[in-house]
Amino acid sequence: MNDFALAIIWLTLFAAVFFSWYFFLQARTKERTLLIDKGADASNFYAKKPERKGFRFPWLKFGLLAVGIAFGLMFGFVMTHAIFPSSLGRIDEPFVFGSTILFGGLGMILAHFTDQKKNQ
Repeated sequence: MNDFALAIIWLTLFAAVFFSWYFFLQARTKERTLLIDKGADASNFYAKKPERKGFRFPWLKFGLLAVGIAFGLMFGFVMTHAIFPSSLGRIDEPFVFGSTILFGGLGMILAHFTDQKKNQ
């Protein structure tokens, strides 16, 4: 696929997203204006939304786990390719796997302690 076709595809995608957002806001504004003109109470549009007490995805924990796994992969690859000579045999796969699990676990422990501080 040439660059021109790819540019047209991306431009079309962004234009569709923008116009969808624009027409959504325009329709919402018209609806609110009509309700206010009819004498309906407009305070419910601008009131604070009540906090949800349902399920919230733990983004912080997931992020710390991902960072721990990434550090483990980087540490494992650096140790196997830069420090250990290649004459030691095939120890690179278990070392990389083990360091990934180790640093992923450390990331989960760090996430636990940051969540504990947040809840207090």
